[in-house]
Amino acid sequence: MTAERRPLLAFGPPVVAERPTQTPRDMPRLSKPSAGRQGERLAPQFGDLTAAFDAERVRLSAETPDEVDPALVVVFDLAGSIKDFRNAIDQIDGLEFLSELLGDRSDPDDDFYMAEREAGRTDKPVAHSLYLVMSNAKAIEELLRLFTLWQENPSASFEHGLGKFKSAFQQLTAIRRWGPEDRIRETGLREQWQETLDLVGQSFSTVMVEIELWYRHDAVQRVSAQTHVEQTIAASGGRIIDHSQIGDIGYHAVLAELPIQQVHSVLNNGAASIRLLTTDEVMFVSPFTPMSVAPPTLEPVAEVRLPSGDRVDGLPRIALLDGLPFPNHDALSGRLVVDDPDGLAESYPLSSRNHGTAMASLIVQGDLSIGGEPLDRPLYVRPIMRPHEFAAGYEQILPNRLLTDLLHQAIKRIVEGEGGRAAVAPSVRIVNLSIGAQARALVRRMSPVGRLLDWLAHSYNLLFIVSAGNHSDPIIIPAANLTDSNAARSAATRSVYDAALLRGILPPGDALNALTIGATHEDGLGDIDVPDTVWDITHPGAPAHYGATGPGVDRSVKPDLHHTGGRALYTRPITTPGDETVTIEPAHTAIAGPGLQVAAPGRAGATNNTVFTVGTSNATALVTREASRLFDILEAGAPDAQDAALPDPQYHPLLVRALLTHASNWGDWEPRLRRELGLSNQQARRSLTALLGYGRLDASRLGTAATNRAVLVGGGLIARNQRHTYDLPLPPSLRARAEWHRFTITLAYMVPTVGQLTRYRGAKVYFATPDTSLAGGDRTDAEHNAVRRGSLQHEIVQGTRTMVFGDGDAFPIHVECMDDAQRLRAGKTVRYALVVSVETAEETSTTIHDEVRAQLRQRISDRTRERIQGNG
Repeated sequence: MTAERRPLLAFGPPVVAERPTQTPRDMPRLSKPSAGRQGERLAPQFGDLTAAFDAERVRLSAETPDEVDPALVVVFDLAGSIKDFRNAIDQIDGLEFLSELLGDRSDPDDDFYMAEREAGRTDKPVAHSLYLVMSNAKAIEELLRLFTLWQENPSASFEHGLGKFKSAFQQLTAIRRWGPEDRIRETGLREQWQETLDLVGQSFSTVMVEIELWYRHDAVQRVSAQTHVEQTIAASGGRIIDHSQIGDIGYHAVLAELPIQQVHSVLNNGAASIRLLTTDEVMFVSPFTPMSVAPPTLEPVAEVRLPSGDRVDGLPRIALLDGLPFPNHDALSGRLVVDDPDGLAESYPLSSRNHGTAMASLIVQGDLSIGGEPLDRPLYVRPIMRPHEFAAGYEQILPNRLLTDLLHQAIKRIVEGEGGRAAVAPSVRIVNLSIGAQARALVRRMSPVGRLLDWLAHSYNLLFIVSAGNHSDPIIIPAANLTDSNAARSAATRSVYDAALLRGILPPGDALNALTIGATHEDGLGDIDVPDTVWDITHPGAPAHYGATGPGVDRSVKPDLHHTGGRALYTRPITTPGDETVTIEPAHTAIAGPGLQVAAPGRAGATNNTVFTVGTSNATALVTREASRLFDILEAGAPDAQDAALPDPQYHPLLVRALLTHASNWGDWEPRLRRELGLSNQQARRSLTALLGYGRLDASRLGTAATNRAVLVGGGLIARNQRHTYDLPLPPSLRARAEWHRFTITLAYMVPTVGQLTRYRGAKVYFATPDTSLAGGDRTDAEHNAVRRGSLQHEIVQGTRTMVFGDGDAFPIHVECMDDAQRLRAGKTVRYALVVSVETAEETSTTIHDEVRAQLRQRISDRTRERIQGNG
């Protein structure tokens, strides 16, 4: 029995109501010290702050004849957080809220600990929030006045708008100046500089850094801050290379080159030893290493024969921001629209055009080993890479540009235009970013380029498909596991899992509004002879060992899903007696495979050469290709006039994101990984969610239903405290049958973001926990808390319990919207898309789709009749 394909169905309009109020959960509460105890603890710290202002005033007076009131960044380290505290900060003249960061959790002590109503004091760690505030000395005096007033009388009334400071004083664990170590602690600067010295010694004279400044609300203050930073860099012997201000995401940064002496000073004498890291205008200093890509091989020899095709007409739907492709390759000829405003082609030799050619090939043609149908639209290409200055064949993201600013300018050029000129490709709906920043992954703070993608996606209604990133570090396994391939595979999996913190998602893959792609260990080449010098230590179809792992910021689900990235082989290690561990390095398979077969620039101008490659970049390009196919399906509309119309095109980018995720699941990954990693029930689901995201994409289920599976889609605009209810008709053939069945629900929304706050999301949209009793099953796959932390919620309920329901009954899905980082203003709405499916085994029923469709059509008929009667 074979299930036949069936079209997508539309829900039609939801029932709109107010979101029901929920009884607050009895959560552990923060126990805080008395006002007197806070005075004992904090008075010396206020004294240190006052002394710091005095010292800075003396230093500045030596540099300028005018008396200057210094401005320093002050850190309020609070146990927990305080809603709307930022508003109170801005009420005091001389204080300016800059940012909120997630602080380190601390062990409980006698001053601050978590207590439960019945159990009392607990051993749970205390969460912290850091509020970063620009302050002058006068403002600190006012703050000290308020603190003293509160100490003397904790119930004293504060002036209008300052009441939050009483809560802040209660929860204040420390108040101090933002210092040099703060500016580099999470950026990996010290570690990167030490690695650089260890690797190349004294063979270089400068280092590149990205300096992120505090984004000041006042333009004059921003100019002043940048001028001061530039003067500081010049005084140290450095130079400015690029700078950027993007007000929409609160981004202000400078790209600079520093002399090697600055590196030695920091490593030998500490962060405070160089002036740049003591400059108050500076928020963070990160090592700047533009992503570079090695060529798969300098000798491509495999050839491919493709049918000659005419030039593709029409408007581009996909934008590829990558390296410059080889446009005359047989796989790409007549199919690219190359936009090169920076004139990179003039110095981009054919032999270096590897990565852009490969990504364009995968998007347009797919894996050439399989031979799929090419896209019927041209591909817009904007090169943002160039040949590496020293390494032959290598490419790198433009090394003289801040990546955040480069992408901002590129996207605005596509959709808005620049310099008074019209948009160059306003038809683009999908942006492929198979590139990233070679930086230490941040899980407590969204990267600037991640914040940018979130804002661009929300502002321009674009679907960004981004690679999670690759980690090509060697894998270390016990030597005892070398005797058996299965044992080696399990050991490699454990090694990668143990190193998860070092193999995190690379920016901009941390963006919430982007679809972040990991890679699976598979390709279309089929069985091949593997020489004795290499071996395959990855389970077939499993997550590739080279792929970055999650979680995302605030433990959100990242990567979102996995797709075909190519099989990576590893060198078979040579061991000597007594070795306890062995190191396994990636093997070179570009010429004969395995891997995905892609177009490559050929020798002597050949236009049909190919190579084999692996990576999350490949998976991202293939997902982009599938996304375009889904747009085709949605734009074609409902195939039958009796069915409800598919959602409006404004929902298509989100619907495509949801449909791609909807066709993903963990499959057989979970039981094997539980066993190999020794995960208990308590930790397994959270740990596996960080590794697997929402699972492996099954392209055969994309954009289509089947006789035994109904798939319904919807989209809407939801306001704060609203509930939109969609009713999935329950198929009668499932009633009272103890057979396997599954409900899958996927919600994607375009989250508005607040870049200066830890909570980051301006609003939260989610569907309520599915009724597992009515569904006759249990939740599977991703952990239930993690699925609500981003802007993409995907849940599966499956089982074999008997479903009890009557004729015409439905399975309700409640989509709800609530405030998160800030209050969603009246009249503002959040765009979302919903995909829901119900299915069973073919042996159980082949009428599921038809039964659901018939009930949906009956609803349309009933609504039409009611409307006619109402008008009569």
